[in-house]
Amino acid sequence: MKNKNINIPLFWKFAITSTIIVTIFGSINIYLLWTSVYKSFEQEIDKRCKVLSRIISEKAVTPMVYEDKLRLYSILDDIKNSDPSISYIFILNNTNELVAQTYDIKIPKNLLQVNSLNSNKYNIKVIYTDNYKHAVIRDIAYPILNGEIGTVRLGIVEEHIQQEIKDATKNLVLMIIAFFLFGLAGALAFSYMITSPIKKISRKAQIIDLNNIDTEDNISYKQGLRLFRIQISDELDILTTKFSEMLNRLKKNYLKLKETQDALIQAEKLASLGTLSAGVAHEINNPISGIKNCVNRIMKKPENIEQNVKYTILIKEAAEKIESVVHHLLSFSRKQDLKLQKVTLSRVIDSAILLTKYKLESNQIQLIANYQSNFYVKGSANHLEQVFVNLIINSLDAILERKKKEPDLRGEISIKINRISDRVYVHFKDNGMGIPDEIKDKIFDPFFTAKEVGKGTGLGLSVSFNLIKEHKGKIFFSSIRGVHTEFVIELPCYKNSDQ
Repeated sequence: MKNKNINIPLFWKFAITSTIIVTIFGSINIYLLWTSVYKSFEQEIDKRCKVLSRIISEKAVTPMVYEDKLRLYSILDDIKNSDPSISYIFILNNTNELVAQTYDIKIPKNLLQVNSLNSNKYNIKVIYTDNYKHAVIRDIAYPILNGEIGTVRLGIVEEHIQQEIKDATKNLVLMIIAFFLFGLAGALAFSYMITSPIKKISRKAQIIDLNNIDTEDNISYKQGLRLFRIQISDELDILTTKFSEMLNRLKKNYLKLKETQDALIQAEKLASLGTLSAGVAHEINNPISGIKNCVNRIMKKPENIEQNVKYTILIKEAAEKIESVVHHLLSFSRKQDLKLQKVTLSRVIDSAILLTKYKLESNQIQLIANYQSNFYVKGSANHLEQVFVNLIINSLDAILERKKKEPDLRGEISIKINRISDRVYVHFKDNGMGIPDEIKDKIFDPFFTAKEVGKGTGLGLSVSFNLIKEHKGKIFFSSIRGVHTEFVIELPCYKNSDQ
């Protein structure tokens, strides 16, 4: 099962992580602070209950001794009216009989029994009711004269406490949310500060074009913070500076590499010219011999106008042939920039065959060219011709090597072109000696050659490989030792949109 690769930008990693951390710590703070506030409120309410109950118990001693119920009722009502959180107040005697209560409510009987003194000391209890107007009440039983004459029962409404806690919690939550928002904004700003230069470096690294690296601009990034004439920098500033320095070094090294590559291409081209020099000399020598012969005939019979006209025409044809050979030779040897444009592939191959024709014929090697249709590619005719010449010479050398072992061998080189979709394939096949298995992975290495000393520079296939790569193409081969070798060059077709 193929693993899915999800790309999350660094900025969002920082932002999400910061948000999670702020949320977790904010939630923990809310819980801890709410618990602390609730406990504080409970303690405060319990303290208030004890204070109110003690006041009532102290004031109720005299009326209870003299059985002044009217005074008792008045005391209870005054205290209840002074605090809206009080639900009820009533007094029980030492036999737990109801003595007095606040006027505004009726005390249920079961409420009388739910709380009592604990060893003649006060006791606070939370009561949950079903048939009372308040569902939750904090009830305190407080002794009068240490419980000798009775008990004060006071109920504080729990909802009132809850409302106070909610109000406090609401303010607390608003503070936490404000903290969360400021923290999140700070996290996002911090994330942007960190990821912005990294993103610029990443984007720059992805779009660097080595072919146009000399025109590439460095990253523009504000270096550090200047404060009171002091330059404050961090690791991001150093990273950006070092990347720009690396880009400058890359520019210089690539330009040097390009110069070296151009020199190697020219060196390989001149080496090929040396190999083809005999054929070029033959192509020039034959017309020169013809010209000399014609001149001698004219000099013997200068009065023969008809003869002179005939020989003059032959001299002109011979001179044009020499001019064509020299022009083609100069065009091939001249150092040219690699500019991709519309190229007729068959014409380039014909030019390569013309340069190698004499060497092939003198070694009795047949070359079969099979490309009836015109195929157009986007490339440089001069550089493609150099590749084709190199492949033909390599095939010729491979056939001569096999002929040493098989003198009766009829050497043959075939060239054909075919097109598949938007790619054109040029096939060079020979029946030469083939490539040994142990060197097949080395033949495109610079300066590697399997030829005899003095017969090869080791640059031909390496240069050809790089030239085809510059054409956005590929070159690959198959070979059987002692049988044949076939090189295939794949090139992109020329499209009208390439203009």
